[in-house]
Amino acid sequence: MIKSIVIVGGGTAGWLTAGLIAVKHVSQGSPFAVTLIESPDIPTIGVGEGTWPTMVNTLQQLGISETDFIQECDASFKQASKFCQWVDGSSRDHYYHPFSMPEGFDEVNSAPLWNAELSSEPFAKSVSLQAHLCEHNLAPKQAKLGDFASIENYGYHLDAGKFAKLLTRHCCQKLGVTLVKDNVVNVNANDNGDITSVDTQHNGQVNGDLFIDCSGTSGLLINQHFNVPFVSKSDVLFIDKALAVQVPYQHADEAIQSATVSTAQTAGWIWDIGLPTRRGVGHVYSSKYVDKNTAIEQLKEYLRPSVNNVDDLTFRELTINPGHRESFWVNNCVAVGMASGFLEPLEASALVMVETAAKTIALHMPASRAGMDVVAKRYNENMLFRWERIIDFLKLHYVLSKRTDSDFWIDNRKTDTIPDSLQDLLTLWQYQTPANNGFLSPYDLFPAASYQYILYGMGFKTETNYLAAPEQERQQAKQQIHKVQQRKAKVLPLMPSNRQLLNELSQKKTNKLIDLALTGSASCKYIKFEDIAKVATSLPVFIKQEANENWSFVALTGLELNEKLIDDAANADISALYQRASCTSLQVQECNDYLNHVSLLEPVNLDITFNDQSSLMLKGLFVFSQDAIKRLSDKEQQLLSQQSWAPIITSTLNSLSHIPKLIDLKNQQLSHV
Repeated sequence: MIKSIVIVGGGTAGWLTAGLIAVKHVSQGSPFAVTLIESPDIPTIGVGEGTWPTMVNTLQQLGISETDFIQECDASFKQASKFCQWVDGSSRDHYYHPFSMPEGFDEVNSAPLWNAELSSEPFAKSVSLQAHLCEHNLAPKQAKLGDFASIENYGYHLDAGKFAKLLTRHCCQKLGVTLVKDNVVNVNANDNGDITSVDTQHNGQVNGDLFIDCSGTSGLLINQHFNVPFVSKSDVLFIDKALAVQVPYQHADEAIQSATVSTAQTAGWIWDIGLPTRRGVGHVYSSKYVDKNTAIEQLKEYLRPSVNNVDDLTFRELTINPGHRESFWVNNCVAVGMASGFLEPLEASALVMVETAAKTIALHMPASRAGMDVVAKRYNENMLFRWERIIDFLKLHYVLSKRTDSDFWIDNRKTDTIPDSLQDLLTLWQYQTPANNGFLSPYDLFPAASYQYILYGMGFKTETNYLAAPEQERQQAKQQIHKVQQRKAKVLPLMPSNRQLLNELSQKKTNKLIDLALTGSASCKYIKFEDIAKVATSLPVFIKQEANENWSFVALTGLELNEKLIDDAANADISALYQRASCTSLQVQECNDYLNHVSLLEPVNLDITFNDQSSLMLKGLFVFSQDAIKRLSDKEQQLLSQQSWAPIITSTLNSLSHIPKLIDLKNQQLSHV
């Protein structure tokens, strides 16, 4: 039986994988466990700062509110990739790859009509409102829509380091993931090659049934232990170096781009993303065609118009080895993230491959070792297909360029550098447009619309043919393109800028975690034993264990997010505390003795999300367990009913029905803020 998952390596890849597996399989009472071992000595790379729209669903699955994510990860909304100077290198040369499908794409393919009659207007702007939103740095939604609701499809730009910290806290506190902060020093395997455990430097042996390698390019398990070969793709994708830098805005109210801006250079391209507090900029290039000093000068030249003191900046250098593992799941080990491979930052495919891998593992988690090899075989086939399609899609950008200013662009168009699968598609697309007709595999991460945006954004021509656009479809396509113009006139004036929306969201309330085992709350009132039944008629009543292991009864009088907290352990006079909560009908010590010697209590966490997406989590409370009471023998049940505890247990359990009233009251208060 597979019940123990061990993830080696943290960062975004490790914690996304841990969270997506835990949220599906770890539950109270379940034997399934997820442990993540993260080295305290290895920093995360933290460069990849762009996501696909898939991250919206991922955050929802994990139970992370969008407002918290935006606030804690310095995140902004990404709606597209904008490609500048990729076609001919001129200053007017740019096009968009939006995240939203062309208008009406599920009903009709507008590309044949555009090719035949409308190609004087950029393709994305003809078929998509989103390209117009990006041109004006507008947001994909309004704040009043709330978390995850939108007018146009979107992903995010984010601070990768902050995202990893948010995931760490969320996975450990809410999803039951166990963190071991240590270095792995040895891998132990049995006779069939399966990993049985890993040895850590300070925490001893960590056993598991399935091991997931998220240790980055070192591939601690997949590479160093299993020696799975690495398949280089440097003959197809030439990028092998990156220079990265974080730069401030010149003005606090400076516009935030709605797209990742990718600007072509003589031997690579520069990325530029906008976060609320800074920009992340970098130059990826091929060292075969340009030296480091020239690449730095090109990056500085790009930055000079918008950044002061460019010559004082320090650029972080990274090496890229484009390619992937020959296999990703070997024996009882799966490689995820950079341990499985990396190509280049173009189109931000790195994080989506982590999401895809983690969700696939969680969905097809083998129930036993006997079935694992079958799952592994299918997983390897599907993931290899996805890597190959991403390679095709990235290469497409270079193949279609008409730039002749360097050998880098000329060599990218040479036939021997283009995969056969892409050459076949380019031949096909000369005569018929990519379409939403089921031709592409469901395992292809890029839909037909994405191929259309790149092809026709870069000036590719598909011949007009009588099969492509029957009169009825032409009329439908005209209607959809006309609809884009109608939506443009109606929607654009209503949309806030990216900066305006993010400013609004930064003011929203975020998550509040109150652990009552460590601190007191002004909304939690101590009550005397003889008052429990009376208080329980109007308020929920819980049991709380104090720092000195004594027990108290508390009534929850409200759900306050911004209240002043009371540090009981440090500031409170414990003896006075118990005098306030003492009981006359039952002595304090008798109360504590009883609760310490019965097993009728169970911990409860109140995890509440309010209408404005703010949330409150109360930990450190206990309630009487109905299941434990049911398991008592008849004699124990009779003894309990003869004591004064029976009505107390009934009253406190019944009092929990008052919690929805407190939630409704808080929602009413928030609606008037």
